Amino acid sequence: MKRKTQSGFTLSELLAAIATSSVVILAFGSALMFTRNEFSAASDRVGLAQDAVIVDRYVRNKLTIGLSDSLSIYADASAEQAGLTSETGTILRLVLPDTTVHHISLNNHRLVWIVDDSITHYPVDADVQNLVFRERDGNMGKLLDVSMEVCSPTDTLEYAWDITLRN
Repeated sequence: MKRKTQSGFTLSELLAAIATSSVVILAFGSALMFTRNEFSAASDRVGLAQDAVIVDRYVRNKLTIGLSDSLSIYADASAEQAGLTSETGTILRLVLPDTTVHHISLNNHRLVWIVDDSITHYPVDADVQNLVFRERDGNMGKLLDVSMEVCSPTDTLEYAWDITLRN
């Protein structure tokens, strides 16, 4: 009697292949999700860094035009209204040689740049916290230290720089 030979896979071979494939797919999916999350975090961080650079350039471009004597720092809004200047504060006011007045402050975690009390700019989209201006004497004259935190829902970038002011 002739025996029929059947070609194909046994049930145990199919189950082993399915289990092995599942492990490979799960590992690949986990790696893909991790990479996507890391890319998203890096993208947020780059966006914050770009906002910090925008503020840096914005401030430097205006402040290097002005003279150090035309710069006023106020601790807060009530000190500004009273005309009480300080060496350290959260509000910066600069009067340029052409009498243009620039005012930089925070309003509800938004950086606000007001020109001549009429034109309002919001130079960055990210929230800004702990904005501090500090005037100090340096080797080459007066320096303005600026520090702030640029924030997104998932990350915070601390940023600080100093600017040499014209005398």
